[in-house]
Amino acid sequence: MPRKADARLEGRILDAAYRLWSERGEDALTMRAVASACGTTTPTLYERFSNKEDLLVLLRRRARLNLFSAIKSSRDAAQACRRVLDFFGAHPNDFRLISKDWAMAFARKEHMPSFEFLRRCLATQLGGQPEQHTPVALALVALLHGTATLLHSVDFHKKISRDFRRACISACEALIRAASAEAAR
Repeated sequence: MPRKADARLEGRILDAAYRLWSERGEDALTMRAVASACGTTTPTLYERFSNKEDLLVLLRRRARLNLFSAIKSSRDAAQACRRVLDFFGAHPNDFRLISKDWAMAFARKEHMPSFEFLRRCLATQLGGQPEQHTPVALALVALLHGTATLLHSVDFHKKISRDFRRACISACEALIRAASAEAAR
């Protein structure tokens, strides 16, 4: 009697790969390690994913959704910015995964739920349509990305880390206030 295909195998593969990525980063994510972690063979893994990059595409999507889950209850854009920094601080490997090809994903117009949420927050606060707030949202993303990169680049002393975080949030709030003043004109 032939063996039945495991309908949940792809989900187990993604769960194992995400766990490896989250705990130890890209170096831990080998096809052999993923196969072992989910209890399958490397050839079986290659039947579903032709290479590590195919797997990373789905892991990146999962990391984006996790970021969105962390910010979606924010009352306003400034709170969303604080939560983004909190998420990236707590999940440095997700930050690396999300930011690795963010610009390319943006250019390809991929679904980016956190960015869309940020634009909707700005539209709610400032009026208008979310698309009108793309420049401000991009500026906020640049500030958040730059700060997260700094915070992950070396072992910062906690005080310096708090100072960078505070400065970033202050800059985000200033950008939002400036956009609000511009919208009121």
